[in-house]
Amino acid sequence: MAFESIDIAYEFYCEYAKKAGFCVRKGGSYMNDGILKSKYFTCSKEGHKPSKSYDSMEDKDSSKRPYYKRRKRPTIRCGCKAQFFLKSVDGIKFEINEFVEEHNHAMVEEEDMHFVRSNRKLTHVQEDILYELSTLNLGPVKAFNILRIKYGGFEEVGASKDDCKNFKQRLNCFIGEFDAEMVVQRLSGKKRCNDDFSFEYTINDNGELTRLFWADEISKKNYLAFGDIIAFDATFKTNRYKMVFVPFTSIDNHCRNITVGAELLSSESIESYTWLLQVFLDSFGVAPKVVVTNQDPAMKQAIASVFSNTRHRSCMWHIMKKLADKVGVALCNNEDFKRQICDIVWTDSISQFEFETKWQLIMKEFDLESNKWLTDIFDMRYDWIPAYCRDEPLSGLIRTTSRSESENHFFCQVSNSQLSLVEFFSHFDHCMEIQRHTSRKNDHDTRYTHPELVSESPIEQEAELMYTRAIFNDFQDEMYHIRSSVASLKSIKEGDYLKFSIFDFNAYVPGCLKISREITLAGEYLINSYVTDIDELTKVRDQMNIMIQKADETRYQRTSLSKRDRFAAVLGYDQPSEVIVRVPSGIRNKGRGSHKRINSQKEIAIARSGKKQRECKVCNLPGHNSRTCLGLLKKK
Repeated sequence: MAFESIDIAYEFYCEYAKKAGFCVRKGGSYMNDGILKSKYFTCSKEGHKPSKSYDSMEDKDSSKRPYYKRRKRPTIRCGCKAQFFLKSVDGIKFEINEFVEEHNHAMVEEEDMHFVRSNRKLTHVQEDILYELSTLNLGPVKAFNILRIKYGGFEEVGASKDDCKNFKQRLNCFIGEFDAEMVVQRLSGKKRCNDDFSFEYTINDNGELTRLFWADEISKKNYLAFGDIIAFDATFKTNRYKMVFVPFTSIDNHCRNITVGAELLSSESIESYTWLLQVFLDSFGVAPKVVVTNQDPAMKQAIASVFSNTRHRSCMWHIMKKLADKVGVALCNNEDFKRQICDIVWTDSISQFEFETKWQLIMKEFDLESNKWLTDIFDMRYDWIPAYCRDEPLSGLIRTTSRSESENHFFCQVSNSQLSLVEFFSHFDHCMEIQRHTSRKNDHDTRYTHPELVSESPIEQEAELMYTRAIFNDFQDEMYHIRSSVASLKSIKEGDYLKFSIFDFNAYVPGCLKISREITLAGEYLINSYVTDIDELTKVRDQMNIMIQKADETRYQRTSLSKRDRFAAVLGYDQPSEVIVRVPSGIRNKGRGSHKRINSQKEIAIARSGKKQRECKVCNLPGHNSRTCLGLLKKK
């Protein structure tokens, strides 16, 4: 037989070996003037494994591992003489010069041929599947199991899990030292092909990558639409070089996170963040109105120097979580202290003056006026207290870096600390595809689905056409709450407007009780505040007397509530006219109407055995007391 090339001859012999039941190994060759003249292939069991002698008295301090700790590999070689020898006729074609068919060993069964090395090989499609599955943070072993299920068994895959691991290792070796260069070339190619693609990077004196920023055209469109407020925070353990991953996160019209830019940094210095924000500003052309970060001083200085007209807000959660360490656990567990401090910190319904006044009163009441940390965070109140951001549009969307934390968790699900930069960018593109697909799905649901309306109000119908589905659901919840607590009595047209008179059910149902508590607490608060100032207490008393007099004058003009209505107002339930569903009676369960379950006889006996019984003070015997002691009675 003659073959057009040596590769074709090798494939032919491998196919023959597969049908015969053995494995092929490439043997030696002969070259003359750079031209291959001959080549032979042998059975994989050809030759013998070289023997090694081990000295039992080998020095324990030797650099060699002891014999009993060395890896023991079995051998398949048994000196088989089967071979397939080829000779070149004209330096191009090859003819069979010698063929030895006999083997000195048993052949492999057909159902076990998938264990033979020469029959194990990943196809191009399987290699693509392995790499695509790695973007989901699935390792080669899990990827092999997916292939096994897809193809219907181990023997149908055509490869083993070791082959999958070797492919991944060879892929990393291929990337090797060209990792950063491959990424730079890829992003440079995108920038040449797309004018809207932004990409910048820096290197140090050794040529090592130190900073890398990128943003595509879709990110820029999203920034123009939703980039009024952004949050960014550093994420670690996303690549093997320990570069910090910094995604810029905003909120889209579905209240979902959206990434408008990203960067990799080698250090979290002021220079790095300044470069990052300057590149961000050059790429997008306009700075955001509000930026939310943690209390990183490097970020703070960089934002002040680059985004000079941007409001920088610090994360409220990062500040408040330090409260226990700064004021002590005992005070932080004080319910009164926690309620008072949270009521003024986490709300934007109070004014700046009210916040400052209540803050000073809290510091005075709990003797915290000398606490330096509380003084420092009060001085920077403009950076994190919602009361000072009430006039900024959309300022309530992002108050903490929780959006960044959520975005970091999203990216970390498909990344790990062992990724090369090439792999990291593949994983990043996969994440962006998921994020944008979700956004399109939400857009589709908004356009082509209609929510169930809870009323016939034109306001709700107009809102359904105006808002996205997520925003409308929030609006509908608020509207349902309003409909259940208020009612319209009448409407009067005044010019271009309609004036509605609203009847609030909460004026006499459970809301009345809540208001009463607030009035009571307000009275106690005023007394505690002015307990040493008789003049201010007198003013408060006089104002309350005026209000009492006014209430007496209008008392007889109002209809009073009956006891039935009063009880209904307190409970928030009307009393039915008849009983249809009755309360259960006579039910005996383990709780038996109390908070303790019924103990078994075994548990009672165990409890009694370990419990010391009371003894009589007269005879010192258990089971009775001094009043029923027989010995004392006999004496009497």
